[in-house]
Amino acid sequence: MKKNVFFTSHRSLLIMLALLLAAVGGTVAAPAAKTEAAAASYKIVGYYPAWAAYARTSNVADIDGSKLTHINYAFADICWNGIHGNPDPTGPNPVTWSCQDEVGNINVPNGTVVLGDPWIDAQKSYTGDTWDQPLRGNLNQLIKLKQKYPHLKTIISIGGWTWSNRFSDVAASATTRQTFAKSSVAFIRHYGMDGVDLDWEYPVGGGLAGNSVRPADKQNYTLLLKEIRKELDAAGAADGKSYSLTIAAGASQAYASNTELSEIAKTVDWINIMSYDYNGGWSTKSAHNAPLYSDPAAVAAGIPDASTFNAASSVQTMLGSGVPASKLVLGLPFYGRGWKGCAPGPSGDGQYQSCTGVSTGTWEPGSLDYGDLAAKYVNKNGFVRYWNDTAKVPYLYQASTGTFISYDDEQSFGYKINYIKSLGLGGGMFWELSSDCRVSPNYSCTGTKLLDVLANGLNGGGITPPVDTAAPSVPGTPSATNVGSTSVTLAWGASTDNVGVTGYDVYSGSTLVASSAGASATVGNLTANTSYTFTVKAKDAAGNQSAASAPLTVKTAVSGGGDGGGTTGCSDPAWAAANVYTGGQRVVYNGIVYEAKWWTQGDQPDLSGDYGVWKKIGGCTSGGTGGGTGGGADTTAPTAPTGVTVTGVTQTSVTLAWSGSTDNSGSVAGYDVYNGTTLAASVTGLSATVSGLTAGTTYNFTVKAKDAAGNVSAASSSVSATTTASGTGTPSNAWVANHAYKVGDIVTYNGKSYQCLQSHTSLTGWEPAATGALWKLL
Repeated sequence: MKKNVFFTSHRSLLIMLALLLAAVGGTVAAPAAKTEAAAASYKIVGYYPAWAAYARTSNVADIDGSKLTHINYAFADICWNGIHGNPDPTGPNPVTWSCQDEVGNINVPNGTVVLGDPWIDAQKSYTGDTWDQPLRGNLNQLIKLKQKYPHLKTIISIGGWTWSNRFSDVAASATTRQTFAKSSVAFIRHYGMDGVDLDWEYPVGGGLAGNSVRPADKQNYTLLLKEIRKELDAAGAADGKSYSLTIAAGASQAYASNTELSEIAKTVDWINIMSYDYNGGWSTKSAHNAPLYSDPAAVAAGIPDASTFNAASSVQTMLGSGVPASKLVLGLPFYGRGWKGCAPGPSGDGQYQSCTGVSTGTWEPGSLDYGDLAAKYVNKNGFVRYWNDTAKVPYLYQASTGTFISYDDEQSFGYKINYIKSLGLGGGMFWELSSDCRVSPNYSCTGTKLLDVLANGLNGGGITPPVDTAAPSVPGTPSATNVGSTSVTLAWGASTDNVGVTGYDVYSGSTLVASSAGASATVGNLTANTSYTFTVKAKDAAGNQSAASAPLTVKTAVSGGGDGGGTTGCSDPAWAAANVYTGGQRVVYNGIVYEAKWWTQGDQPDLSGDYGVWKKIGGCTSGGTGGGTGGGADTTAPTAPTGVTVTGVTQTSVTLAWSGSTDNSGSVAGYDVYNGTTLAASVTGLSATVSGLTAGTTYNFTVKAKDAAGNVSAASSSVSATTTASGTGTPSNAWVANHAYKVGDIVTYNGKSYQCLQSHTSLTGWEPAATGALWKLL
């Protein structure tokens, strides 16, 4: 709901005779048409309220029309029995006035659309106006603004929270529907505008207590819109232009149930969904004004309708009601909602806590302009900024007064812009222009403008993804799950992160000894019967690293094999492809000891041959060539690998990953990947890429683990993968911008794998990590 307050207008005391003669019965001429700018990809619709030109000193001439596609001028009203306004004492402005135009009182039939505030709308003189011109005020300023920005369209918005009291009466009969339709079209032609926006709050119920309402509003609203559409089309044909018809729609399931959205969508050009005011001073608990997603913590705290009062849920309700995505324009607030006397709660941030009332506001209690917040509140005057990464919105808390403020900023707009793009919505709408960062009588803001963020994100060069500077939490204390003579397997408690943990680094002292994607790792190349102290750090995609975990000291086992005469047995380290070896160093591979002849890295010992870098010494369990006695033979195979998944597919390759096996020796030497019964790859880590495959072909893979003694595990469960068909043009497994992806495609991004959920052409700002509607994290 938009809580729109109409302020009592200043009335002109005298009207010049020449003005009266010029205007009576006449039509205000619009300026000559200019060449239109190229149509923007997304609509950017900004409301400008008439009262902004009063105490708020935000004038039409101040608007940067280059960043907007449409301006909704708020509000015109409905004349009924010679008056307009709403006398409901529960409303913010229970006053009525005689129906007027820019000249004076008029006598018109019930249901006629009239000026809401004739003085500011059409009579006030601005710089450059003359005493004898037929139209002045904000409406004439809008005509001038369109001359400056020929692409810009202006739309009259009718009704609003305060002035929705007569909509039900208007829609109830064919006569008043026709009067309203014809007069709304006459209004935009007379004042040089480009469309009509109905802001009926709300059909059937949910608005002010004194509003006229009927169960038949559900069907009558559709009939009213169809009548307006008919009149707009006739006028457009006569004028050689296209006039727009839009509505401002409620964001709740109740609104969807009380309207025929699928029929309305066929009639209007688009629907501005008011996806804000989900929570405010009418609630006794602090919560969020415009969350993008539902927060389970809000549900648990008893915040009313927390599971559905969020923008994503509202959009899905609209889509499920038959509104095409391209006809949905998401609402974004240029203001915040505040409470006072809120308990700090267990996190000390005042979120989802009981409060004593509404906070002070910029112009009215409990409502604060974004410009005011940026200038005086965000990390100022005792207010601390917090971020809810589930709902994707910021909030402020001042502990000394218990003041909690929910608002939107550049970071939350970034997520909402990406959401608009990911679903192919029609664009963004906001309430309202005077609330942006600017210099006003109540604050002086000189920082980032939300209009610039919205325009650049939707129709400019894209947005810069919000910078992540938050490190993951510290991993839980590690424990040793397997200890061998040359390796130790560790496990620890997983970390959490505001975006997501991408992996862990294991340190021995200050030396990095292992990296893992999961909460366990095997550290190899250790010395038998030696103590090591390990710590673990978590890291995220932005490169932030946590503090070190608590340390764990582990002593490796005593070697089971002697050297008997100078040769080395099972205490030699297992060969690792990533390690560098120099002449004389020995390793164990598949239960065999090898000695390096010279420098080597990545040369598999059993493939070296007689003239290669590795010299075969003998079985590590035999005590070597010197005749010593060795330990008992290891005949226990590792456990079978689990969790084999496909993490990448191209036309000629498939990438797999799996969870590590365990072994009685404490060290798994490596893994073999099989394509059916054929060995396709051998690796020492927990992933492998099988290359040389045929495009558009299905393969079945299994993985087996092996230890240093040559024991091989049972096969993992089989996993199927189909290579990309020839001609699809998928360049590689890595996500790239400006590429056409189809459902099922798998990409990697920042070390994680994602599967495409909706076919689309990727853009900068649509990275998989930021667009959950497009990509599923594997």
